[in-house]
This record gives sequence, C-alpha cells and structure tokens, in this order.
Amino acid sequence: MVRTRSDHLLYSLEELLPYDFEKFKFKLQNTSLEKEHTRIPRGQLQTAEPVKLASLLVNHYGEEYAVQLTLQVLRAINQHLLAEELHQLISPETNHSYRLG
Repeated sequence: MVRTRSDHLLYSLEELLPYDFEKFKFKLQNTSLEKEHTRIPRGQLQTAEPVKLASLLVNHYGEEYAVQLTLQVLRAINQHLLAEELHQLISPETNHSYRLG
C-alpha cells in the first residue's frame, strides 16, 4: 500500500512527545499563513489528538499545504530531525518542492 502525504503527516504528529505536541498546536495557532488560508479554530485545536489534528490540517488546508505548514511548525519548535524525516518521506511525491530551511 502506497502511503500518502496525509499518512506521513500523521506519522510525524504521532512521533511528537505530549509536551512537544502541545507546543506544535500552540505554534500552529500563532504561525503566519498564506493569504488565502484561515486558522483552524482554537477550540478544535485544543482538544485535538494526533489523528484528529492530521484530519483537521488536511481538511482545512488541503494535503499539500498541510504538509508544508507542518514542516514549518516542526522547524519552529526545533523538531528539525522529524521535519527532515517528513521532508524525505514526501520528497519523492513532490519532486523536492519542500525545502528545509
């Protein structure tokens, strides 16, 4: 079975320790978004566990931007190894369109 970007996004969220997962949600709520996107409502974020958050991200932003935003937030909370792993997992699907910064 081929894994999708959504599968890789979920894997990354599940790899975060509880404290880091809370930091991820906090930073997600306070991260700059592209103009055409709005924030996920805070009430939905606060109670979301990894599976629910992955679903919220993909449904709210679309799969491609959800992964891009996840990479951005992972780097912002100093989860560089996890961001690189996600980047490597999605790179074959995206022809290296996501760059680590």
